Amino acid sequence: MRSLKLIETICIVILASFMILAILGYLITPDRTRYCNTQLPEIAFLNPFSKACFAKNYLQAFESSVDAITGIQYYERPVLVENESTSKSCHLFILGTDRFGRDLLSRLIIGTRYTLLIAFFAVLFAVIIGVTLGSLSGYFGGRTDRTINFVIGVFWSLPSILFAFVIVLAAGKNIGALFVSIGITIWADMAKLVRGLVMVQKECNYVRSATALGFSPSRILFIEILPNISGPILVQASSNFALAILLESGLSFMGLGLQPPIPTLGNIMQDQYTQAFNGQIIQSLIPAIVLVLLILSFQIVANTVRDRLDVKLSRD
Repeated sequence: MRSLKLIETICIVILASFMILAILGYLITPDRTRYCNTQLPEIAFLNPFSKACFAKNYLQAFESSVDAITGIQYYERPVLVENESTSKSCHLFILGTDRFGRDLLSRLIIGTRYTLLIAFFAVLFAVIIGVTLGSLSGYFGGRTDRTINFVIGVFWSLPSILFAFVIVLAAGKNIGALFVSIGITIWADMAKLVRGLVMVQKECNYVRSATALGFSPSRILFIEILPNISGPILVQASSNFALAILLESGLSFMGLGLQPPIPTLGNIMQDQYTQAFNGQIIQSLIPAIVLVLLILSFQIVANTVRDRLDVKLSRD
């Protein structure tokens, strides 16, 4: 039990750290330009914890006022100098640089922000559709239930990544198209869950009393029933968050996500994996490790929330 609690605590800390880094964004990145796109080909493919020396402090090149949302657009490009130069200031690149000489740590922080943003809106979109259709199906039953179940079955039969692939190709490679395509592929699970919960709840005495008092179906569904099933919905949404991150990264890895120079975990991984062929195994694995930690943390935290909300499990 202690080891499980330790793992849960570590995952919560990791998840909180990723979120804090994503929120702070350009306020803490070494490269504060928009999309962290300062290209210095002279220092491309630096290994983690390597130093490069400049005529002026690397961070001072970005001293102008920083917008936490978009970064800075106009800056003084850092000038690289030889190590034997007397007038120099060296900067430590903690995770090294990519093939364009861009700071990998900065791009991973901003890439995490874009990945989490897309996943959040995708899950929100899926929750809205799934809760609405699942509630209608479970409460009204009959023809409404059969129709919605047929639609759910159709979406379940479609491969998620291929369906998202088609939507992105049709709608374009932008944030809106991405979160809609991902949300449409994951709403069916939420709808099935809500349908079953509503079917159970509508047989309860408090729902029968509300019906006898003449309350409208919309009030019974969204005021009376939904607050009582919010726990399982929250757990399912947390699980869907991990799936949304995985789908977004998969699309970006295939070149169907946000386009460079906008960083996401998927397109950074796609850009970095080629370095494995040059013998830089660690650098090629860094984005993949970040992605795995993020998805795994979300999944374990979702399971923890489920255990806390499940009365039977908490008693055991």
